[in-house]
Amino acid sequence: MNDNLSINEIITKSFSYTFSDIKKKFSESFFTVLLLTIIFNGLYFLVLKNIATKFTFLIFFSLMGLVISTIAYKTHREILANQTIYNPLLKIFDYTNLRYFFYSALIFSFALSPVFLKYYLDVNNISQFFGIDSRFVVLLLIPTIYLTFKIILVLPKISLNQTTNIFNGKEFNNYSGKLFLIFLIITAAFILPTYLVFALQIYFVENSQEFYKFIKPFFDFISFFISYLNYTVVFAALSYSYKKNNN
Repeated sequence: MNDNLSINEIITKSFSYTFSDIKKKFSESFFTVLLLTIIFNGLYFLVLKNIATKFTFLIFFSLMGLVISTIAYKTHREILANQTIYNPLLKIFDYTNLRYFFYSALIFSFALSPVFLKYYLDVNNISQFFGIDSRFVVLLLIPTIYLTFKIILVLPKISLNQTTNIFNGKEFNNYSGKLFLIFLIITAAFILPTYLVFALQIYFVENSQEFYKFIKPFFDFISFFISYLNYTVVFAALSYSYKKNNN
């Protein structure tokens, strides 16, 4: 593998894929975004009624994860297999989508494992971890994130129904630093629209709570549409990077 991945090229192609026809993207994403909005508000309702349990959160977040995986499935297949996916939600419980969700959850759980460990240590008032001050546990994010981006290009491969083994080291790529930077740039690009929607919500909460209760689902829909675009750019970046990695 040659380290010939261009950050500018990947980002340009990814944003072009997502925003070249924004009206089409809105039409394609409508039911996916609507379902995410319904799931989120369903969980919000259960929390308000004090019905939600830890298991409830697990179920709802897993369902949202499966829906997000369909966005990845659609994006990867369109870019890598030139296959048009008209309704990716029909793939939500497809074996490939379930496999994609499992691997993506496994990879990102590993990336954030130091955070989970730090939370466990704090909850149990454990100040030392193998003789090291527990405050420094979060520094383990450096190697876990590095390894995550070394293996992350396995995800587009899974969407193509190809066999893989993330534990044998053969799936490692040479682009971990560049992929991490690409993710940071894409995330930064969506901070402003996300912040504007959040700021408007805060304004209505502080000045017109009753009206906000009525329009909250609308704001949730807009937020999830922005997230949908964000996911699409990220998955497109993974797809184009995967193509580069396999040329």
